[in-house]
Amino acid sequence: MSDPSVSSVSGGVGVTGEQVSVGGDVTGRDKITSVQGDAVQGDKIINYVQLDVQKLMDTLKQALPDDDPLPANLAEMLRSFRGFHVRLFEWKEVHNVLNDVIFVFDQFSREVERRDASGQPGDLRSMARAWRPVKQKIDLMRSYAATLQHIGTPLIESTAGRQGPAWAIEILAAADRLADLLDDPQMNFEGLYDATCALSDAAEKNMYLADKGLRETAGELYNLSNLLLGSLSDDAI
Repeated sequence: MSDPSVSSVSGGVGVTGEQVSVGGDVTGRDKITSVQGDAVQGDKIINYVQLDVQKLMDTLKQALPDDDPLPANLAEMLRSFRGFHVRLFEWKEVHNVLNDVIFVFDQFSREVERRDASGQPGDLRSMARAWRPVKQKIDLMRSYAATLQHIGTPLIESTAGRQGPAWAIEILAAADRLADLLDDPQMNFEGLYDATCALSDAAEKNMYLADKGLRETAGELYNLSNLLLGSLSDDAI
């Protein structure tokens, strides 16, 4: 087993031909990095070790008969471990980008609600200014959706339309409708109000679905961990 080394870790388990490292910002925003052999998460120092998987496999193959399935089974289990972790990381990032959209959009939505309640729609220019920070977060969401690899197909936009994750397509379509209304010199406040509600509903619904995907993947990873490590006791090593 090799000593911990100085490295950066982001996003769970990384398995290569030589080692597997466990760490990363899998379930939250805090990054985990290594500084002089110590893993740092936020203001906490977490010690971890790096396992030389290739050395472990070679040792098992030397110690066991050629037809023993243990090395192959272990390798497959570690690949599954890595697969669940990268999926967990992507679901967590989807949660983060949607949370950013919802947080900023809430301010815009409250302004629309205020104007509706007062019966004074106001001017379109001020509403367009309030929309700009929302558009920035939606653009960041669009960029992340285009990088997906493990929990769905990446977002592709062309003149023929959009293909990719349903959550991104639905939210972008609702945002397009609202943006078109803000670009219309004729103030259609009733349409703007309805479009605001539609985007809010789409964002909240897809945040729920992203959290559901996150929980389900975490549950599958937990079950795999129990299967792999549940029978391992301190006395066994």
